[in-house]
Amino acid sequence: MRSSATRSALRVAGLYLIAGVIWIALTDQLLARQVGDPQLLAQIQSYKGWVFVLGTSVAFFLLMKQEFTRAERAEAEERSATSRMSDIMEMVGEAIVAIDNAQRIVVFNQGAETVFGYSAEEVTGRPLDILLPESMADGHRSLVSAFARSQDASRRTGERQQVRARRKDGTVFPAEASISKFGRAAEMLYVVMLIDITERMRAQQALLDSEKRYRKLFENLPVALYRTSADGTILDANNALAQMLGYPDRETLLAASVRDLFADSKDRQREIDLASGSQVVRNQEVLLRRLDGTSIWALDHFRVVADQTGKADYFEGSLEDITERKRAEQKLRFLSTHDSLTSLYNRSFFEEEAARMARGRELPISVTMADVDGLKATNDTQGHEAGDELLRRTADVLRAAFRAEDVIARIGGDEFAVLLPGTDPQSARQALDRVRIELRAQNLAHPGPALDISLGSATAERGERLNDALKQADAEMYREKSARRSDGTGAPPAA
Repeated sequence: MRSSATRSALRVAGLYLIAGVIWIALTDQLLARQVGDPQLLAQIQSYKGWVFVLGTSVAFFLLMKQEFTRAERAEAEERSATSRMSDIMEMVGEAIVAIDNAQRIVVFNQGAETVFGYSAEEVTGRPLDILLPESMADGHRSLVSAFARSQDASRRTGERQQVRARRKDGTVFPAEASISKFGRAAEMLYVVMLIDITERMRAQQALLDSEKRYRKLFENLPVALYRTSADGTILDANNALAQMLGYPDRETLLAASVRDLFADSKDRQREIDLASGSQVVRNQEVLLRRLDGTSIWALDHFRVVADQTGKADYFEGSLEDITERKRAEQKLRFLSTHDSLTSLYNRSFFEEEAARMARGRELPISVTMADVDGLKATNDTQGHEAGDELLRRTADVLRAAFRAEDVIARIGGDEFAVLLPGTDPQSARQALDRVRIELRAQNLAHPGPALDISLGSATAERGERLNDALKQADAEMYREKSARRSDGTGAPPAA
């Protein structure tokens, strides 16, 4: 601005000098040639001086009028711009504070009044330090001075580090600020835009506190909790889950994969399939593998969190160890279908299987009936423990003689029955021979009173009823028992 004024002044002075030299040189030479009378020449030169003064005055008037008009127009434009800027600053909700080179406050908008608690009249002309904590004032002054010397037009100071300011009542609060330069050299202004982030910081701290509480609750809750990605990465897990699966700590568990935890991969695939049709899945029984290789049963409750496209993003849920319950259920199921003394099937299961086979297409079906001879006498003379031992030995003989698919059951105190699906009469007789061979081996292995078993078999062919075969096998077994009693040898009759 100063260089422009200097140039204008030099231009006017140059024009004046040129005009004066031309006027004096030309008029003096012209008069000297035209006027010979010295007195008249002096009078004309006097008039010439007045004409020059009058002409230059008019010229100066016109030039100065032009310069003053331009200056007034520039000043009016500056006032208008300042007014518009002032209006904008008042409309802006953020606090705006402008300082000069001496770091004195020259602008303090309504937003700043609201944030700091001062009126503009109270702070205008005072140093910026009034708005800063005492411990930070020197640092801020140095930063502003360094910024003034730099070539930067603006600089953001609140995005990565916290700026602190002071209210009228002395309270210090966190803020986010930006600073910009306006003007030149001695007329430079530094405009600071400041946002009070007290509530934001409180909300962030509340969120952090909430996350800490959640994390503490998550890690220490006795219920096993987890979060896994859709591709099988364990994103998070608590100590209870690590303990359940036999891992030393949750960090070691997080290094594992979901696939490592499922003893049966079909369980994992079933859960993925369920997740595709539902957001919440409950009561899924899964077989998990512990770190030591042993397996446990768990009840899985989980939900699926989808991404913006609706695709499964991650799973989160809880696991409950139900191994003991499963064992109890299995034991109950076993007891409901098996004889507790011999571990063979019981009468109820035998009858259900007989009815099922009778309705099916597994013909021919053979039936074998077996009865322990002399059980009552053994119980009376040697005690029930000895009688129970005979029953257990009978079960061992039958298990050894028949196939895995045959249904071997204890249907009474000393009575046993076997269903042989897909077995014709000849194969049934071969099965009886195997029973007698196993019986002899049992008696050789157990010194003392011999185990005697009476046997009978029958076959239900196509068009025949299985119940009739059962009755026929039972009758054959009793005929063998009667024959033993009549000859007194205890040996089965010859085939």
